[in-house]
Amino acid sequence: MIDKIMIAFKSIGKNKNRNFLTMLGIIIGIACVIAILAVGDGFTKTMTKGMGTHNDKGRVTISFQSSSYDDVTSGLTQNDVSTLERVSGVDHVKLDSSNTAATAKIQYKTKRESTDLNKAPKHLKLYKGVGTTIDKSDMSNIFISHGLATRIFKGESALNKPLIIEGNVFIIRGIYKVSDFNYRPDIYVSKDVFKQLFANQITQNIARIYVQPDANKKTVGKQAVQQMKKFGEDKQMGSYSVSNPDQISKTFTKMLNYITYFVALVAGISLLIAGIGVMNVMYITVSERRKEIGIRRAFGATSNDIRSQFLIESVVLCVIGGLIGIICGYALVAVINAFLPFKAIVTGYSLAISLSVSTAVGLIFGFIPSNKAAQSPLVGLLKEE
Repeated sequence: MIDKIMIAFKSIGKNKNRNFLTMLGIIIGIACVIAILAVGDGFTKTMTKGMGTHNDKGRVTISFQSSSYDDVTSGLTQNDVSTLERVSGVDHVKLDSSNTAATAKIQYKTKRESTDLNKAPKHLKLYKGVGTTIDKSDMSNIFISHGLATRIFKGESALNKPLIIEGNVFIIRGIYKVSDFNYRPDIYVSKDVFKQLFANQITQNIARIYVQPDANKKTVGKQAVQQMKKFGEDKQMGSYSVSNPDQISKTFTKMLNYITYFVALVAGISLLIAGIGVMNVMYITVSERRKEIGIRRAFGATSNDIRSQFLIESVVLCVIGGLIGIICGYALVAVINAFLPFKAIVTGYSLAISLSVSTAVGLIFGFIPSNKAAQSPLVGLLKEE
């Protein structure tokens, strides 16, 4: 086998220009497929990360949906927690909110606006300013988004400027950018400030029910909803249901993957054209090496030996093109990343697919020429043309 591979490399090296032009279609096709899959995977990862990750193992989530859009006070209460904890199979219950941001009225000089506000995360990459989090010792510090700074301050620098939020004066210590694919509020305040001034706006409308190890989650969920419909404090103001955020995230991810694979398949059609080019060059190679085939047959080479030799040459030609295509794909992804608002990611499975496809092209489109070489009659192979 090693000898046949070495012969294949020597044969390809004798006609470098012709073989490179043959590989060009494979190189372009593989590079495009890798780039498309990388963009699709990067976009999917960014979107699902923005949606958040959920670990619902051993847990059932009950959500409350208000009947009125303007109702921001109805939800789940501690009395509801007591009701849910009496359901068979429930270990304990924790309340949470689907919306962690508050709405606040802000003012700078004569400019007024309402915007979203939340407590600052542990680490935040700033566009302008110093540090990654708000200094807890100075509760007047805030961070604002680049978009808000542009709207409110126009051409002025927003750093160290005062901003009135719900009648309280704060100082802007940092500015951050908001990605198109990740939600962020326009203002971050310290956790203490948020708790004192804005936490009362956050309605708890989610109950995370932790079930006992031997309990059935679906049964617990159904019974919990039934109990809330009977005894929920705000049952007249809305409805209760079992929610599955992980399932929503998985469905969305699957849909994005299908779109990515379809576009990659369309780009991969170029590999079909490249395969026809491989078949053509292998036919030419077989015609040029008729005497070589005759000599090998005369010295005892079987039809299988001849077939495998030319088939290996076809596969090696395509694999070399595939490897160069992968390198070009990496380079193309690096260029694309300079213009995308998210990071395209080259994954291991996309590389495996690329090598598998290039190998398959070599096998499929090299079989007919190699079979023709194997079935050529010995009489006439050594005849001078």
